[in-house]
Amino acid sequence: MEQKPITSSGNIPQRPNNYLVLAIITTFLCCNVTGVVSIVYAAQVNAKWEGGNYDGAISDSKNAKLWGLIGLIGGFLLIAIMMLIYGAAFIAAMSSGGY
Repeated sequence: MEQKPITSSGNIPQRPNNYLVLAIITTFLCCNVTGVVSIVYAAQVNAKWEGGNYDGAISDSKNAKLWGLIGLIGGFLLIAIMMLIYGAAFIAAMSSGGY
């Protein structure tokens, strides 16, 4: 029976989520740059876990989630701001009769 290495804390943690779905959604819907960074971290989670680097897998999982959420929240904020700007410009144009 193969024995897995133990983390620095002395126990084997549960396999972390790789957040690949979040990374892909972020890449296609919101922010390509942070989405790609998130995909890179997400791709490394399973490889590090299978290699016995549990601390590295957990760290990459947290980074994948962080970059995915930064891109998702930042992208939606940017979209909301742009909608407000264009909405204000549209209302100003309609009220001045310059449409």
